[in-house]
Amino acid sequence: MKRIAMGALLLAFLAGMASPLYAEDKENPYVKTREQQKKESEEAEQAYQKTLKATRGADPAPVKTDPWANMRGGTDASKSK
Repeated sequence: MKRIAMGALLLAFLAGMASPLYAEDKENPYVKTREQQKKESEEAEQAYQKTLKATRGADPAPVKTDPWANMRGGTDASKSK
């Protein structure tokens, strides 16, 4: 019986200690960190969308050609042999 009472007392003590950890207080540094992370992610998203808009309207990259394409594979005379 004594063990059960001590166990219950210990659980009540631990529950009382844990509740302030989960409270969302504006003075809590973890809440500020989350708000700061949200703000930074929103800024990054806006910059990303701005870049997408800028690149969608741009001309596509020019097609690269191979200047040596005619030289590879030999001449017509060598192909007929």
